[in-house]
Amino acid sequence: MVKILSLFIFIFLSINCLSQTYWRVENERGEELLLTININAGDNTFETYTRKDALKEMAGSFMYTLAKAAGKIKYPELMHGTGKISYLTDTTYYAGNIDYPDKLFSLKAKSTGNIFYGLLTDNRNKSSILTGEKISSDKPLRDYPALISNSFAMTEKYYWDANFLKSSDWQNFKSDVNNLKLKIADDYELAMTMMWLGKKISQFPHEIKKVNKKIIDPQLNKISSLRFIAEKKAILNLNNYPEGKVASIQLFKEIEDKKVETLIIEASGNKNLSLKSALLLAGHLNSQPYFWGCYLTRKWTETENSLPNPSKYEGLLNNPLDQSVSNNEIFNEKGFYLKTVPSLPLFKGKVYMVINKGSSNVAEALAIFLKNEKSAILAGQKSAGSPLLTNVFELDMKYRIYIPFAQFYDKNGKSYQGIGVEPDLLIEKDALGYLLKLGVWR
Repeated sequence: MVKILSLFIFIFLSINCLSQTYWRVENERGEELLLTININAGDNTFETYTRKDALKEMAGSFMYTLAKAAGKIKYPELMHGTGKISYLTDTTYYAGNIDYPDKLFSLKAKSTGNIFYGLLTDNRNKSSILTGEKISSDKPLRDYPALISNSFAMTEKYYWDANFLKSSDWQNFKSDVNNLKLKIADDYELAMTMMWLGKKISQFPHEIKKVNKKIIDPQLNKISSLRFIAEKKAILNLNNYPEGKVASIQLFKEIEDKKVETLIIEASGNKNLSLKSALLLAGHLNSQPYFWGCYLTRKWTETENSLPNPSKYEGLLNNPLDQSVSNNEIFNEKGFYLKTVPSLPLFKGKVYMVINKGSSNVAEALAIFLKNEKSAILAGQKSAGSPLLTNVFELDMKYRIYIPFAQFYDKNGKSYQGIGVEPDLLIEKDALGYLLKLGVWR
């Protein structure tokens, strides 16, 4: 009887020493995580994690076991943390470490009532803020299956390559995601599921992003795109290049008035240059009209078996400078031809274009053209290998999907998808700083 009573007391105390709470936590990118926090009051420690076994299920048991044995990952969750707790009045303080699949962070956090605030710091001393609120259960934070189904439907409607959507790669990817979508618990798991399973396919046909109202859209923050750095030298930032012909002419008149002899086009990480802006800019850098390639859409890949000949571009494809084509009609076009039309004032000095692995979309197509026609010297690192036209669609109030609807081919019919363009001057770090410091234009 005494032994039974002792065992009951031990179990009772053990249960009451452990408490479990659930938290909806948001990072600085606007992504929400579902965190479970277990507190052991007996030794003042805590354990926190996202959905159990999520990483293991994505990788598969065999690959997970191999990765864990090799020391590449420690836990079957996407995020797992441990540490010590302390108390001050009604506030709980947390100090410990957080393991992600690819990075380790230190955590300093506190919770008061239903409010959570934390600071994650990596090994480079870069910090990010976590804020959150307590919730009643560990049910998924939103209807992820519906969001995923909607994303697949939109991709299959608009993605440029009809042949890829018929491939086993795409069908297997969809099947793998569908097998997991009912379990996905938070935004981070959604992003990791798409990224992890997307590694198996040759091209990734969409990108889902959380709407983050804290970040200002670069297209809505048009500051000056031109900076004069020294006598007769200037930097042109592609993120802010105008879309109107009058504004483009005015910009190059300013360059002419300042007697600029060396122009550095900054395209590192650029994903926002519009097709109209690229064509207007190219017109001020070339004294002769050039066909520099085309963009082909889904409609082309569904109806044609070969690439168009440049001599037939204007009869088969649309002019992107034509104001009559609206965004709603763009998917009914077979594609767009790219033709440089010289525009005064012409820049006759030396041109450098700074690129890196983040240079993609239209900026990458522009880099390909300028290199092919020897209109600029490319400096930096190889570009992204993704010279696409991309459109943005609303999935719901909190999510957008980015779908490439046209692929670039140069005038010789070459696609740079997955390849990228090599710079003329390979500079591993800070190519812009290198050009400014060493003055390689001299």
